[in-house]
Amino acid sequence: MTQPSLNEQIEKILTEEAAQIEKNSWGGKLKRLWRADNKKQALKAEFFAMWRGLSKKGIFTLFLIVAFIFMLIFSVL
Repeated sequence: MTQPSLNEQIEKILTEEAAQIEKNSWGGKLKRLWRADNKKQALKAEFFAMWRGLSKKGIFTLFLIVAFIFMLIFSVL
């Protein structure tokens, strides 16, 4: 049994890292949603994963954006 060469090990690590980056990218998330059997459930899972990844500052910022847009629309009506 031979050990893989250093170049093969480096290539394996780089391939795994590229796959992980693709999985976590915007395009990777869209591909997962597109390929899912139950698109509604997949979208819900992605939304909750994004929500869990936000800090309190990020959640507060989203709240301010939604509130500002609501007030702009409400003032027009």
